[in-house]
Amino acid sequence: MTSDKYYIKQKQIYFKAYNELSKLEKAMKHLKEESTSLFQVSILGKVNQFCSDKDMMSSKDTTVIRSYWKDILGKTVNFGIFYNPKSGFIFIVGPLVTTFLHRINGKPLATLSSGSYSVFRGIGASDAQATTYLKQLNSGSYLLIFRGDKNEFGFL
Repeated sequence: MTSDKYYIKQKQIYFKAYNELSKLEKAMKHLKEESTSLFQVSILGKVNQFCSDKDMMSSKDTTVIRSYWKDILGKTVNFGIFYNPKSGFIFIVGPLVTTFLHRINGKPLATLSSGSYSVFRGIGASDAQATTYLKQLNSGSYLLIFRGDKNEFGFL
């Protein structure tokens, strides 16, 4: 008797930071060519950085950002915004929106001082990864977070 019929692929979390929106856009175009049903993609970025990269006035109205990501990722993609004192206004798209915006004592988790760090740790990032990627996010990089088998997105 073999155990092959009980083998289940273990999904992992992988992070990739992009310091330029154009590089992230290129990666997302490549993703569209792949079978995206095999993995989940979430993206985080600073609202002000996005507005700067797109040469638009920074505003609390994030309709343009929401529309932009829905055009790239699909009309049904989740979208959210949160404010963190260390990071400023951050947008998030993809399946992790509900995790970042989950309410604890009436406040979204990501708005708490160590909220985003805790989410990163909770989804499987090491202490070093969580710290590194939060620093990159705070400095204006965009974070692409994958959940799946690494072989499914080795092209990035």
